[in-house]
Amino acid sequence: MKRFAVLLCALGLFGVAAVAAPMISVDNSIYSVTVQSGSLVSHSFVVTNVGDEPLNITDVRTSCGCTTAALSKRDLAPGESVNVEATVNTTGFRGTVTRTVSVTTNDPSSPTAVLQIVVTIAESTAPIIQEISVTDLKLVFYFLIDVRTAEEYAAGHLFGAMNIPLSEFQTNLASWLPRLPREVPIILYCLAGARSLQAATILVEAGLANVLDLTGGITAWNNAFGAGYLFAL
Repeated sequence: MKRFAVLLCALGLFGVAAVAAPMISVDNSIYSVTVQSGSLVSHSFVVTNVGDEPLNITDVRTSCGCTTAALSKRDLAPGESVNVEATVNTTGFRGTVTRTVSVTTNDPSSPTAVLQIVVTIAESTAPIIQEISVTDLKLVFYFLIDVRTAEEYAAGHLFGAMNIPLSEFQTNLASWLPRLPREVPIILYCLAGARSLQAATILVEAGLANVLDLTGGITAWNNAFGAGYLFAL
């Protein structure tokens, strides 16, 4: 009888030993947030070993390159916890997007725990600003010159135009040539086109090839578009 009791006790102890194992538990495995696109979303998931044996975290893997995850230690004694610090870069996100962090351990019953960050992108009320590169700007860039007198220029000129009177090209060309661009168009205009044609001829003869004369001058512009784009000092 005593031997039978000892045998039962040994079997009981064996049974206890058989069920002793590490066990992973995550406090709130799903984190949801609403942000503007381009924001960095960070969250700490708390991972705890609720088992009876040490828990070893063998791998932490994210679902994409926009998500990172880090933790301070990988071996947890029974009852011990660690924070899994996850960060998601939401640049380019639209609508609702889910990113995951997979934590692989030696838990025999559930070897992989999946942590989820659910991001909802709020509609932005900010204006959408289009951008242009310096290369593209160069393709549309031009140098606009009003060759009328300073008084005519002050009374009203095309917005963005620089005033270099025809007389300057006739008498002071050497000082202006180094300042004029060679790689973008130079557009010249006057009241009706006569003076700008003279200025264009002077510049082309001086070696500037990318020179344009605005046909009909500011008079033609006003006839076609009214006073639009005109600026007075």
